[in-house]
Amino acid sequence: MRKWAVMLLLACLTVPVFAENEPKVAKVAVKQLEQALAAAYGKPDAEVAQQLSGLELTERLSSAMLARLNAGLPGEKARQALMILADSAAFLAPPESEIPANPTPDPAATRQMLTQIVNYVNTTVRQLPNLIAMRNTTGFEDRPQEDVQEATAVVSLSYMPLHAIGKSSVTITYRDRQEVVDEKAVKHGPKIGGLVTAGEFGPILSKVVADALQGKITWSRWEQGSGGMEAVFHFAVPKDKSHYIVQFCCVPDGFNSDRSAILRVFNETASYHGEIAFDPASGAILRITMEAEMPQGELVSKAGMIVEYGSVEIGGKNYISPVKSVSILQAHTTQNIGAYSMSNYKGPVKTYLNDVIFDQYRRFGSETRILTGDSGDPNQSSGPASADAPYTAPARAPTH
Repeated sequence: MRKWAVMLLLACLTVPVFAENEPKVAKVAVKQLEQALAAAYGKPDAEVAQQLSGLELTERLSSAMLARLNAGLPGEKARQALMILADSAAFLAPPESEIPANPTPDPAATRQMLTQIVNYVNTTVRQLPNLIAMRNTTGFEDRPQEDVQEATAVVSLSYMPLHAIGKSSVTITYRDRQEVVDEKAVKHGPKIGGLVTAGEFGPILSKVVADALQGKITWSRWEQGSGGMEAVFHFAVPKDKSHYIVQFCCVPDGFNSDRSAILRVFNETASYHGEIAFDPASGAILRITMEAEMPQGELVSKAGMIVEYGSVEIGGKNYISPVKSVSILQAHTTQNIGAYSMSNYKGPVKTYLNDVIFDQYRRFGSETRILTGDSGDPNQSSGPASADAPYTAPARAPTH
């Protein structure tokens, strides 16, 4: 049975000047954020970015509102600060103004909606063509305040809030219902470290719905989306029904002969909960959220992912495909000075955040030549092959 995973790889980074102490943040609603940015209009980019870094949203910022606020920002620093602010609040409920007071559907209507979702997922996975798209990732990390044992002394590191550590654009190929990453581009392309995600094309969609139906799924609310009314179900999946794997590198597992630590990948199947937002008329899934429920004292204390779907033109036809994802992971990356703890992780928590945009969709296809015994011209092409022609690839588990 295939599973997806949250995978985090640590990388050596060069970071800019650090803040001396962890700053206090002001919690604001979406309306207050909008007012603050209106008042900051005309100020320098760095000043607006600094102001945004001191805020924390108490409500989810919709894609439409994010785009509108972005359009009024003075530069890239402010846009990145707003991205961090919006992505950090992506798992929250929307403002009350976006929650219509429509009546709760009765049990019969709820069952019908669930049937539509299942039919939609089965149809989508079968009908999505072989395609190529770009996964554009912006990675963010913070740095907790901590003392680090260096070769000659203990070095005190000051706190630094979430900041961009790099960007990457990787080609994703979806063939024969399998997501394939251009490993050569990953190996030789820009490195951002941090979170590594995959599986948005099919595996996450189908596995989350299957898990939710095996767990507990209930009605949550109506929402006013950019394209009209959306329905939202809440679900909870116990560990024994889960296909959600959380992975982190690395966990100390003994010592070598030279007393250096032996490290292994933290790997745990987690229970999780989340939401499924969908079109109540067609069952088309518009957003899926997943939040792992990690036991206390674990190396990883928080892991979650959101995938948003939208209409994308591929080969002259429109398909509902991933357009954006947000992933977050928090881990106790620090160790007690002079010792490794294998059971309790009580050091400061480090946060990793990925913002991913999917674009440049196109059909995957090739031209072939078919030669027969009666072919008059061996150089004549048979024309374009089907973009959905069967493709056999090595089996591999999708990762998140």
